[in-house]
Amino acid sequence: MPLFERLEDDAPFLANEVPVQRTLSADALRASVRDELLRLLNTRRGTAKVRRSPDVLLYGLPDWSAYSASRAADRASLERHVVEAVRAFEPRLQRPRAQVEPDPEVPWRLRLTITGSLRTEYGEWPVTYVAQLADGQSIGLVDERLA
Repeated sequence: MPLFERLEDDAPFLANEVPVQRTLSADALRASVRDELLRLLNTRRGTAKVRRSPDVLLYGLPDWSAYSASRAADRASLERHVVEAVRAFEPRLQRPRAQVEPDPEVPWRLRLTITGSLRTEYGEWPVTYVAQLADGQSIGLVDERLA
């Protein structure tokens, strides 16, 4: 279970103080990953003085508010940052890929599609999360589905 879900757990131990091992259904796992992606994508990280692998101090994405939906280089940069953050902080989403494109309904707004697969005890399930820039600063997931 991710850290935030463990912190919210009302009953982390059984009566004899043994930690409870929680397993999630495919739907619960997809929802748990969705919640973690929302936290990750809506957290802005600082800039490191020296290039280093992501750690808790580099949780989130760099500030992308100045990116333009019309610039391919800006979209590619955001895609790289999203994949890097997902690989570092949401390992339950295997082989993540990100695609950033102008929203077809509102061309100046970015739409982000994250794909990958979730591993459960019953196998791997391809999954897609679709997000959009909600108000100029935050990302809201607007769709999620098994691919």
